[in-house]
Amino acid sequence: MSVGSEMKKPGYLSAVSILACAAAMSVPVHEAHAQEAGADAAVGEIVITANKRTQNLQDTPMAITAIASEQLVASGVTDIRGVQNLVPSVRFQAESTSTQVYMRGVGSTLDFPQLEPPTAIHFNGIYMPREATSIGLYDVAQIEVLPGPQGTLYGRGSLGGIVNVNFARPTRDFEVRGLVEYGNYDMLHGSASINVPLGDTLSVRLAGDYLRRDGYMESGADSADNYGVRLSLLWQPTDRFSAYLWGSIAELDGVPANLVVKGVDPQTGALRRNAFLQENPWNDQLPPPYAAGLPFGQPNQGEYAYRNNMVGGEISFDLTDDVQLVYVPSYLDFSVDGAYWLAAFPANKRDNYEQMTHELRLSGEGDWGSWLVGLYGYRLVSSGVFTFGGFDPVTRRPGDFFDLGGFANPLSGFPVSVVDRNRLKGAAAFGQVTVNLGDDARLTLGGRYGIDNRVGRGRFFNGTGLAPFTYDAEFERFDYRVVLDYDITDDVMVYVGSQSGFQPGTFNPYANTAAASNAVDAAKLTSYAGGIRSRFAGGRMTLNAELFYYDYRDLFASAYNTVLNLTQTFNADQVEVYGVQIDAAVNLSPDDRFTASVGYTHARNKDFVLPDGTANFNGLQLQYAPDWTISLGYHHDFQLSSGYVRAAVNSRFESSFFADFAQTPGGQQEAYTKTDASLTYYAANERWSLGVWMKNIEDVAVIAATAAGANIPAQPLGATAFLEAPRTYGIRATFNF
Repeated sequence: MSVGSEMKKPGYLSAVSILACAAAMSVPVHEAHAQEAGADAAVGEIVITANKRTQNLQDTPMAITAIASEQLVASGVTDIRGVQNLVPSVRFQAESTSTQVYMRGVGSTLDFPQLEPPTAIHFNGIYMPREATSIGLYDVAQIEVLPGPQGTLYGRGSLGGIVNVNFARPTRDFEVRGLVEYGNYDMLHGSASINVPLGDTLSVRLAGDYLRRDGYMESGADSADNYGVRLSLLWQPTDRFSAYLWGSIAELDGVPANLVVKGVDPQTGALRRNAFLQENPWNDQLPPPYAAGLPFGQPNQGEYAYRNNMVGGEISFDLTDDVQLVYVPSYLDFSVDGAYWLAAFPANKRDNYEQMTHELRLSGEGDWGSWLVGLYGYRLVSSGVFTFGGFDPVTRRPGDFFDLGGFANPLSGFPVSVVDRNRLKGAAAFGQVTVNLGDDARLTLGGRYGIDNRVGRGRFFNGTGLAPFTYDAEFERFDYRVVLDYDITDDVMVYVGSQSGFQPGTFNPYANTAAASNAVDAAKLTSYAGGIRSRFAGGRMTLNAELFYYDYRDLFASAYNTVLNLTQTFNADQVEVYGVQIDAAVNLSPDDRFTASVGYTHARNKDFVLPDGTANFNGLQLQYAPDWTISLGYHHDFQLSSGYVRAAVNSRFESSFFADFAQTPGGQQEAYTKTDASLTYYAANERWSLGVWMKNIEDVAVIAATAAGANIPAQPLGATAFLEAPRTYGIRATFNF
């Protein structure tokens, strides 16, 4: 981007140059204030803090993607699932009110309270249970995606990677921002924020979001009636001390999505991999001849109550000019009660979470390098019940009417999983040091020692009624990070490194016996990666690449079978993942930009045999791990005397993948391409914009969370699937004063 074009559009293009570089180049931005620092850097550069200290993007030896707030708005992102098309080799997919995240083949299915995902979502650096992440995204500064194990600096650590959502912080300027959208499915979306300085030391920011739309499904299911409100304060009484505090509430009161049958021929009931029962895949009504024999009638609109209350903060004190002390506390109180349909059968799932976290870190830097040490502690208490079948015969709404003491009512749901209490707590000490090896090389060494304890209890159906089960285990682990990076020139850096990650063990929801243990062993992952970051043509072109290899031990392989009404998690003894990610961006002219990302991920089981020896999954592709992911983007600005018009298009290709570790044929997603486009007018004073947008132009049906087997028609080789959104379009207006 030339300096001349920057001057033509000062406010917007500086942000766009930042985000375009980020979207194509693996960008880290850990703290929210990093975006402000990035805005002061040279055009095409970003100042970031992925290692919890300020760094330039090109000096950070890791593959990270960052997405600035302007790109989120322009792409129509309203929740974390909408980020999927903006990040290479990553899937963000719906599982009712949960969000599954798969990075380079590493992820997990089943959203039960004792099964934390191996990839973590953080809000302002604070770990969030996946069920608590489906709230609206609004007034966001940026989102960063860090693939690979993050076992040293990031709180509880993570096996597969971290997604960090940074909220916009209060500033010293009075500001009012807003967004209004209207689209098909009678969608209405509004978001607004106001920033008010109160005196010389205190600033307050209030932001809110509301989304309403009709359901994507024939029954009216998968609708939205959601709101969220967040209040944040920034107190800076001196240059050395600041206290950033925030609190938010959110409610989702729409209708959950129903699952549909996939992979079954609607006429014969035989396996047909890519078929749906209806010509319109989002039609959740079962056609003849099956409609006449449905035990609970046709699927209709379920209901759910979703409440999310969070508070957090970051208190920072500069002990000296080079040493800083930071404390990050948080508290979460979350509950959801959802009723929906698994094709022809109603189901209900309810979960409750209460979590508290604390992080204290001390960091410093000097001419020789930088260092950081810290302590982390957390306590999570959760519970959950999942029932299959059964509904209220008066209202015909699916619901959990099982009395958890017997089968008094034949219409009551069957208890698939009853976890009365899952308590997970832990503490860790961590640290990292980066040493300058001359002017052009650096060595980073990091480590984290942690202790985690899990206690669980619940009930399971033993053939005659509900019987109790218990679990109690403690885990100790040391994880490390070693990275060496070297500047070949001022614009070319290479790096090589290794790091490890850990996930505490857990339990299956049934009793432990001598013949079959309910314990699931802890999972471990060690990664090896090497890459290059480069910039050419005076910064107008960037080309970055990373090669990676993962040695994954005791992977959590989970599945829910709708035919057997069975949920179970196994340990895959060894999994091998390797591949390459290549990201490129080029400013073809001051008004034209092209971006491309190519990801190849070879994720296969090396040693995965069921404990009883009845099945061998060696050599099979991991679930939700397409071999190829290719993303292309282009935008052109048409200059006008009163502003400019931006035409943008982004397209994503994914090769085929399976939805479960056993590769049930009906749960295979065929290769697909999904394209989004927009046309937006931006006023010259950057105060407002008006545009139109369309997402999923191809109207392709892509599976999200999917269970093996179909009940009606009965086909164990079929599948029962959530679906991503169909084609949507609308108009958007923004303002900024």
